[in-house]
Amino acid sequence: MLSSLTIQDFVIVDKLDLHFSPGMSVLSGETGTGKSILIDALSLCLGARADASQVREGCERANITAVFEINPTAKAVLEEQSIACEEGELHLRRAIDANGRSKAYVNGTPVPASTLKELSETLIDIHGQHAFQTLTKPGEQLRLLDDFGQHHSLVQHTASAFTKLRSAEKALKQAQSSQEERGARLENLQWKLESLNKVAPKADEWEILSSDFDRLSHSAELIEGTQHASDLLSQGENALLDQLTHVIEKLSHLSSRDPALEGVVKTLSESEILIREASYDLGNYVKHSELDPGTLEEVEARMSLWHETARKLRIQPEDLHLEMETVQAEIKGLEDGFDIEKLQKELSSAKHAYDTQASALSDARKKSGKLLSERVTESMQTLSMKGGRFLVELSLGEPSAKGSDIIEFRAAGHPGVTPQAIQKVASGGELARISLAITVNTVESTPVPTLIFDEVDSGIGGAVAETVGKYLRLLANNKQVLCVTHLPQVAAQGHNHYQVSKDISEGKTRSKIVQLEPEVRVEEIARMLGGQVITQATRTAAMEMLNATDQ
Repeated sequence: MLSSLTIQDFVIVDKLDLHFSPGMSVLSGETGTGKSILIDALSLCLGARADASQVREGCERANITAVFEINPTAKAVLEEQSIACEEGELHLRRAIDANGRSKAYVNGTPVPASTLKELSETLIDIHGQHAFQTLTKPGEQLRLLDDFGQHHSLVQHTASAFTKLRSAEKALKQAQSSQEERGARLENLQWKLESLNKVAPKADEWEILSSDFDRLSHSAELIEGTQHASDLLSQGENALLDQLTHVIEKLSHLSSRDPALEGVVKTLSESEILIREASYDLGNYVKHSELDPGTLEEVEARMSLWHETARKLRIQPEDLHLEMETVQAEIKGLEDGFDIEKLQKELSSAKHAYDTQASALSDARKKSGKLLSERVTESMQTLSMKGGRFLVELSLGEPSAKGSDIIEFRAAGHPGVTPQAIQKVASGGELARISLAITVNTVESTPVPTLIFDEVDSGIGGAVAETVGKYLRLLANNKQVLCVTHLPQVAAQGHNHYQVSKDISEGKTRSKIVQLEPEVRVEEIARMLGGQVITQATRTAAMEMLNATDQ
């Protein structure tokens, strides 16, 4: 669950510190106040691309910090990345400077943005107002159906069986190539292996050689520089340590006159200890370092052999050990591949295993598709689409890692109309409502604890808007829900209400977000109902709307 979000110097926000609770939280405000800034800021903490334009004008950098309650899936990602996790909290921070460079941190540890993206999949699902555009893609439809039906284990087993099937097909194909081609290939591979065996490259050896060469070729410079540094610290005339000792003695005497100097004496004394340790380490370095032309020659000869072999094989030196593994594996594969009958049996077995897994996945998808069709159709009836239908259609396609199914979401917005692919639904409003019905019925199957809806209610109103609000509030029974909305019917359903406003002062624009108390919330719902001029009638209507939600 999202616990808090701190935003500083981001777009038109100077400083915001927001805290969130379980249930459904809504954000509302007039057009142009920056309602989606919170979503944009949160997206950055979840690995979205950073840009210099996101830094507030006149500021050096923007900082966004999101704090989540840790969940087992996110904790597993942290453990895999060796990132500490204490007290059950997960702190994600993103800093963007005015030049567009950004840094990411997880619990104070610097990480690449890809780590934030990996964590985001365990924390939040964001559904934007144009979510229906992704729902028209077959790949997304298949993912939604598999998430809805909890087919993850079947999908994994099918993907594994497909990998083995392709491997068996490739092995048989190679083995069935002509004897002459196979012999020529083996001869070429044996030549490569012979060249590689002269080097016998090991993983990471090239990096070690490069490091040793750089160190040994600059050993005179290293020894001279460290000896000079050692002399300056402790060995030479007017050495730093001697001068520092004198200063400490002088100030120690003066501190007996004025205790205010005791802190300075303590700091200098600690510095003296650190400098002595550094001086001792430098002395050891100089003592045990020596010019060794013989070792340098050995490293140069070894690197020369790597370079020569790499040029011969037309690869990079650092890839020699990988090339050796590849060549050895291919030689073994070609030699084993002579047993055509054995490989044909292995292919037959792999195909049977894949067909079994793919068939089981197809059966599960058919059952889940039927159930999803019924539920989405039922939801459409309450979204001003009486008599409308939704259909998950599955057909047989080419084998793949995701199974042998071709999926298509079909819908009809009115009775008596043949369902067609949802991307062909004529009305954009209908498409948005169908998309919302699909989202509401599939989102519970997602394992993430927080769901964000960014103006998914765009283009609807009236009783439909109230139904959408009730759907989102229902989701909040099991998930934390955050919703950016412009509809009072949706806003009234929230357990918590935040108002976004814009303030212009001293020639600068600032966006503010505050959590509303019950009395102020009535005013905001009334504004959403009646516009700029709020009458007692709109206040009464707002109060009734909020009271109806609490019943």
